[in-house]
Amino acid sequence: MNLLENRFGLKAAGTDVRTETVAGITTFATMAYILILNPKFMGMAGMDPVGVLITTALISGLVTIAMGIVSNLPFALAPGIGSCVMIATAIVIPGLASWQTALGMVLISGILFLLLSLFRLREQIVMLIPKNIKIGISAGLGVFIIRTALINAGLFTEGFKGFGDFSQPQVRLAAIGLVLALLFSFLRVKVGEKTYQIRGALLLSIILTTVIGVFMGCVALPESIFTSGALSSAKNVCFKADLFGALRLEYISLIFAFFISDFFGTLATALGLAGKVGMMDEDGNFPSIGKVFLVDAVGTVVGAFTGLAVVTTYVESASGVESGGRTGLASVVTGIMFLLCIAFAPLFLMIPDAATAPVLIMIGISMMQGLQNVDFSDCEWPPVAVMVIAMLFYGISQGIAIGLFSYCVIKLAYGLFTDDRSENALPSLPTVILTVLACCQFVL
Repeated sequence: MNLLENRFGLKAAGTDVRTETVAGITTFATMAYILILNPKFMGMAGMDPVGVLITTALISGLVTIAMGIVSNLPFALAPGIGSCVMIATAIVIPGLASWQTALGMVLISGILFLLLSLFRLREQIVMLIPKNIKIGISAGLGVFIIRTALINAGLFTEGFKGFGDFSQPQVRLAAIGLVLALLFSFLRVKVGEKTYQIRGALLLSIILTTVIGVFMGCVALPESIFTSGALSSAKNVCFKADLFGALRLEYISLIFAFFISDFFGTLATALGLAGKVGMMDEDGNFPSIGKVFLVDAVGTVVGAFTGLAVVTTYVESASGVESGGRTGLASVVTGIMFLLCIAFAPLFLMIPDAATAPVLIMIGISMMQGLQNVDFSDCEWPPVAVMVIAMLFYGISQGIAIGLFSYCVIKLAYGLFTDDRSENALPSLPTVILTVLACCQFVL
């Protein structure tokens, strides 16, 4: 206990081992879906699904533990589902390249990230983002999480055209899970002068919803809780990345697409979570973001070598933060859960979307509190509003790009058509350049 206290500074962070453990398990439970989806999409690209599952659990576990130790932050990492889909549906299936070459593109992207991180250029790029935009990213992430969770659970149809089909047991289970998550999160019992609340409420709702799902026929119990014959499959996907095959001119746009998506995805998650736990400074910057970037970059490089898409920091880390996680110990616990999943994959994979989606909805609602720190003056607020709306309908990296574009347009209009000639009246040239680079993802 003393070792953990000295290493992670639990008391100074206002937490303890039990709270961090619950937070770490909760984060794992909300992002365990990647162990299902990553093998599915990479399998569509021609890779061995079992081998992908093993390397996903292994690398996610090791990199998440590294994040906890290096940064002392409750952030978890795993292959990004967006890059998995891109490899399968936009590169391999259309015949643009083999999955080995696609992994080579990911590797090049990761090496570029690593170089930028080692020379501390990524932190300098973050400084170019306007303060209000950085603060508002947390709320944008919140609405994005809510939208994704509502659709994945079937509570709303794709495109928000109406409610889901509540005749389906999975949808009813998700509704039950949402009620449980709300109840456990806000239940307060006063005994004497003390008020008690349920610790680990989100994790408890996940477990109870899964158990209810078994009785409703929505969750199938595995024949065995142990993984069998899987480790040998890992060699079919490890060290297959074709680095030299990816060094072709026609692949530059794809490499840049991986680069932009990972950069702004990690940026948004790091700033959003930092705002949630109060780790941002008065200028809206996150002093520890350099460590987050470094581990993220190393994870992408190692992941590409072992057959994985871009490894990125997950927004689902917010579930652990909401459960009280404040230090890297929560990340270590999440990483250990991933490693355990190598041997007990069937047990973890039985958790349904209906159990995790309500928790993500609660997280999204909580993250929208970041709006209370936004400057609501005439020129500062509209870009944040545009960014939040864009994240809701398009995605994280796209939302940030659109937010930056609207910021530059509004500032230029204000500076050109008013008499204000102060230093902040116009966007800086570096910010304009960053905006142009961010918007390149729409034309690549």
